[in-house]
Amino acid sequence: MRHVQSPVNTKLPPPLVAKSPARGLKPKFPAAETGRQPTRDRPQETPRPVDDPSRENPQETPRPVDTPPSKPVEKLGMRKKAVPPSGKIVTPNLKMFLLENLRTATKNFRPESMIGEGGFGQVFKGWLDEKTLAPSKPGVGIPVAVKKSNPDSAQGLHEWQARKFHHPNLVKLLGYCWEENQFLLVYEYLPKGSLENHLFSKGEALTWDTRLKIAIEAAQGLNFLHNSEKSVIYRDFKASNILLDSNFNAKLSDFGLAKLGPINGFSHVTTRVMGTQGYAAPEYMATGHLYVRSDVYGFGVVLLEILTGLRALDPNRPPLQLNLVEWAKPGLTQKKKIQKMMDPRLEHKYPISAVIRTAALILRCVEEDPKNRPPMDEVLRELEIVRTMRDEPKEEKRKRSGGGPDNNRINRYGSPHVRGTGRTR
Repeated sequence: MRHVQSPVNTKLPPPLVAKSPARGLKPKFPAAETGRQPTRDRPQETPRPVDDPSRENPQETPRPVDTPPSKPVEKLGMRKKAVPPSGKIVTPNLKMFLLENLRTATKNFRPESMIGEGGFGQVFKGWLDEKTLAPSKPGVGIPVAVKKSNPDSAQGLHEWQARKFHHPNLVKLLGYCWEENQFLLVYEYLPKGSLENHLFSKGEALTWDTRLKIAIEAAQGLNFLHNSEKSVIYRDFKASNILLDSNFNAKLSDFGLAKLGPINGFSHVTTRVMGTQGYAAPEYMATGHLYVRSDVYGFGVVLLEILTGLRALDPNRPPLQLNLVEWAKPGLTQKKKIQKMMDPRLEHKYPISAVIRTAALILRCVEEDPKNRPPMDEVLRELEIVRTMRDEPKEEKRKRSGGGPDNNRINRYGSPHVRGTGRTR
């Protein structure tokens, strides 16, 4: 009698259910990111899409927990768990600094070394040897900006560096330190500080050409993020995050709030509302829905600050002027009102035709409905046109117009309307 061997139970263990990330939980990066292979004792968890925490993908076949992937599987928009308070980030061209060395480089983070402070930490100026990046004496070597950041920002750093977002108009990240429950980022140092300081301080005023150059270069950085292979929403575009080098070249900084853009057919991602009031788009503040063109709203606010020299929000102004956008919008279609809004420190040294066209662009950027805002590549093209605009001498203008009166109203695209005719010229 022949015995038949009973079949082996090949049923796979049930797939793990994704849990929402919580602080203090250790992440489980793919093997290529951490250098460790997953085992039965370290099951991989299925991440959950950012845009809808409750959505499960029924078409995705779970991977057996004991089968390591042949290469890292990474999907855009997936949320990973918070990073522990110490560790190593395996990314190319990113130096891991010792906390002791950064203390030496910044004079032990003394107050006189602090050059900035924000919601995500303090920034200190330090000095490193140009070749070895070892700490050096003040004035010797290269200056760097050392940011003492929230440990939760480590995950953002990992994702940011892994995607190799390098661009001339993004501040370059040199390295990091991750010791004693402290997380520090080391950036290139930009000696001219932020656009905010130049617009609102009592120092020498920026010229029209310099302001426009800064706006264009900031737009180039934002356009790069929006149109990169893995679209990024900056989420906190404001004047204080635009830093300037010695030649007033503009670079975007502080990517602590940056988010991957919507995927899988979604028009937006849903996230906890964070950012800066006055710059954040109204739909984001009201619903938490974040669109790529939510950044365009913030850009329009900064462009309005560049024109007027006024802050987006200022409690010291009269109540009706508290919010710059709400106060300025009705007048951005009228030439005389635009001229009255202009920063007096410019001393009328600007081409009015370029200013009018910029005002029309601002109106489009701060539209209530994000669908009506232009994409950043269109904004950039418009600013390049503005840069070429120069007002002709008054005598030539008077001859060409037949000595007619100046026009006081413009359409939303910046074309002056001839009174009483409905024509544009």
